[in-house]
Amino acid sequence: MKKELKGILSAIVTPFNQGGTAVDNGRYAELIGTQVRAGIHGVVVSGSTGEHPALSLAERRTMFEVAIEAAAGKTDVIAHVGSNNVRDTLELARHAREVGVDQMLVLTPYFDSLGFDDVRRFLGQVVEIAGGAIIYYDTPGITRLNISEQEMVTLKREGLVSHIKDSPQSFARTMRLLSNPEAPTVLAGSDPALLAALLHGAPGSIIGASACVPELCVELYNAIKVQRDYPQALAVWAKLWPILDFMLLNGYVPLAKAGCAARGLDVGAPREPMKPSPAALKERFAQLLSNLGVQPYAAHR
Repeated sequence: MKKELKGILSAIVTPFNQGGTAVDNGRYAELIGTQVRAGIHGVVVSGSTGEHPALSLAERRTMFEVAIEAAAGKTDVIAHVGSNNVRDTLELARHAREVGVDQMLVLTPYFDSLGFDDVRRFLGQVVEIAGGAIIYYDTPGITRLNISEQEMVTLKREGLVSHIKDSPQSFARTMRLLSNPEAPTVLAGSDPALLAALLHGAPGSIIGASACVPELCVELYNAIKVQRDYPQALAVWAKLWPILDFMLLNGYVPLAKAGCAARGLDVGAPREPMKPSPAALKERFAQLLSNLGVQPYAAHR
């Protein structure tokens, strides 16, 4: 598994056909093309923004294959293999390794409350298949796991976790981990903390808004990490934050899909039980994107 990750690692949406009965793999490849052209550093396949709980194992395996082919080595492919079933996670990890993904993102089974030793044993099984330390998807709101800073250090020391997708929505904890050289590398996973985490030293992020506005996310990353132009970073953030805030307040995944459609790539509606955004809300979001200068994807081809 790739030991160093940086940049905008985009948790992309999953396109469905009309009615949501099947993944539209052609549109999926096209979506990945928009990401590559925008300069995205990696795509996350079947993550939370990708509606992984609504996907079958067969669909997820195929998506790994489509992503590898569509990325064509131009951007990293990170397979989210997390599931509420350990056997499914291990099966997905085996297939991800076979098709040659760059890294794996792992969410622990989230129905039962696990202890730390349970987490270590579970991750050990995944890492044995992966052949190296993985990205741990740290989202206590879903897993009910509050892994301490020292426990994170232990996971890194034992060769289980190289990075964490940091989604605890605790800014103080994020800063402590970023300041601890013995902790796994922090990838910003909370939209409101994106700017601050990148400025404080996070080498990259995994969020879903980059599925529909990848250019703005890359521009923010470049301003901070490449150009070291902090006034420019604040100017980009002034455009990006209203989009993130609108999505967080009004339905994140449905609006990520609506944003893609507003830019000219119809990726279908979310799959049940999630509902699409109401038409009026889609119109408001499209107008917001237009007001902020976000152009149709065709303008960037």
